[in-house]
This record gives sequence, structure tokens and C-alpha cells, in this order.
Amino acid sequence: MENNLIISLICVLGGSYIIILSEMNKKMKNFLLSIVLILIINSCQNSTHKSEKELKTEISEKFILKNFEYISSGDKDSFQNTISEDFKFILSGTLKWNYGKPLSRTYEGYDSFINEFLTPDLATIPDGLKFNFDKIIANDSGAAVIWHGESEALYDTYNNKYVYIYEINEEGLVSSTTEYTDLLLSASSLVRTKNNYEF
Repeated sequence: MENNLIISLICVLGGSYIIILSEMNKKMKNFLLSIVLILIINSCQNSTHKSEKELKTEISEKFILKNFEYISSGDKDSFQNTISEDFKFILSGTLKWNYGKPLSRTYEGYDSFINEFLTPDLATIPDGLKFNFDKIIANDSGAAVIWHGESEALYDTYNNKYVYIYEINEEGLVSSTTEYTDLLLSASSLVRTKNNYEF
């Protein structure tokens, strides 16, 4: 909005300059021309220049959306290419499997995330989980992705809501993802067990 006003002002000044050009001496003409050129250059720079933080935020957002796209479509190889070697997936809360082992915990590395969390978790959703992207809020070091799922789980309909908090390392790879979700719904639909209702 501000840049449009500046450009409009420049056009008005430019038109006025042409009208009064013939009435001024050479020195005054050059002075006015310099002012107009400076205004034009400054407005162009202001309209196109982005800070380093803004550029990093844009890159971070695009990269994280790719990571989310790969995991939601089941493209494990591409997903692995977007994460760091020391990647961690953290499921918040106190959710447990039927046999008592914690489901809510930190999964260290790609293999642990796939084999100990994702595969057994999806096994409780026989027809698969549909990922529906809602929103992303990003900065230069990560992002929050808000999404909701649709599925029929072992014990009930499982349409949960999620927030994924992503962190990006200096190499531009996802170093950690933390999941926040409605664990009571998870407990009743995925792993219906007494352990999950003891507070």
C-alpha cells in the first residue's frame, strides 16, 4: 500500500516536472531530476527487498510442507531425504499401548520413527489415515503445521486434530517433529486400554 502511494507520487511529480521543465534553468532541472531518480530507485528497492530472516522463513515453510506432504502420502524415501541423521519424533503426553509400553515418548532416528511408531500406529487404522492440511505458521527456524485426520480405527471413528511443531537445523533439514493431539480420542479409538485412563 505504501509503495503504491510512493509510485503514484512519483508519477505526479514526474508529470509536474515535465510541465515546469521549460520554465527552469539547467541547474534546477538537474536537481529535480536527481530527486525523482532517487525516489524511483528507493521505491523499487523497498518493494523487492526481503530480509535474510524473511527469505529463510519462506525456504523453511516450503521445505516443511514438502516433508508433511511426503509423510502424509506415504512416500517414506522422500520423507527420509528431508530429515537429519539425528532426527527425533516426539509424541507428547502419556499414551500407552495395550501391553503397557509408552506410545508417548521420543523416537530417535528414522528407523525408530518408522518401525516403532508409524507402522504399529497405522496398524490400528486398517483403512489408513487421511491427512488434511489446515494451516502453517512458519519462521526462519521451523514451523507449526495444523492438520486434521479422517479414519476408522480399531475401536471407533478416529477424526483427530493435530499440531506438528517442526525444527529445522543449520543444513535446512528437519531435526525434530513434536506431535500434539487429543490423546483421549487416541486412547478410546486406537488403543483402548485401562492404562490410558489412569490419571
